[in-house]
Amino acid sequence: MMTNKFITEPFYLELGQLSPDSVNHLTPSFERLPPNPYADGEFRLRRYSRFTVEKGSLQRLPAQAFVQDESINHFQGNVVRQYEEIDDKTVVDPAFIELFHYFQKMASVSDSTPIEVHQLRIFADHKSAEVAPEGIHQDGFDRIGIYVMQRHNIKGGNINVHLKKNSPALISHSFDHGEFVVLNDRKFFHSAQAIQPINGELGYMDIFVLTANLVH
Repeated sequence: MMTNKFITEPFYLELGQLSPDSVNHLTPSFERLPPNPYADGEFRLRRYSRFTVEKGSLQRLPAQAFVQDESINHFQGNVVRQYEEIDDKTVVDPAFIELFHYFQKMASVSDSTPIEVHQLRIFADHKSAEVAPEGIHQDGFDRIGIYVMQRHNIKGGNINVHLKKNSPALISHSFDHGEFVVLNDRKFFHSAQAIQPINGELGYMDIFVLTANLVH
C-alpha cells in the first residue's frame, strides 16, 4: 500500500548562476581586499567573516581567527590566521545576500546556522599560481559553496569536483561570471587547476567561498 510519507533525498551538489546585476555589484569589492600576511599571501588576498541568516537578513557574528587542522590542510594546517572582515558596504548589498539565499535553499542550511565566508582574489603575475594549494581536499564542513565572480586575463583555474581523494574529476569547469557550485563536503572532494596569466600580464580570479556545518 502506498503512503504519502515524504522522503528527504540526500544532498549531493547543485550548480547555479548569480544574476549579472549581482556580479556587477560585487566585483568592485575585490579591489578593496587587503594584503595577506600568511604563506598564501604571495598569490591570494582574502577577507573572512562569519554570519547567520535570520528571516532573510544577515547577522554578523563576532570576529574570530581562522584555523584548519593539518589533517585537512597540509599547506597551512594548524596556522592561526587573522583576516580583516568583509567590509560593511559589501555586507549590506542585496547581491551579497543572494549568495546566502542560494546556499541555504540548495543545501538545506537553516536560519541561525553559522556560515563562514571567505572573499578571495587569486592572482598570477608573470608565473603560474595555485588556486587550491591543498590539492584535492575537503574543507571539513557539511556544506560548501564556491562562487566564481570573475576571471581576468588568465587561463586554467577550472574548479574540479571529485568523488574520492584520488579519483579523476567528476566535474571540471572554468566557472565565471557568477557561476557556482554548492556541494556536500562530506561526500565530495574538490580541487582547482593552477592559473597562468595571459601574455605575461597580471591575471586574477575572484571567488567567494561559503562553508557551514548543519545544525542537528
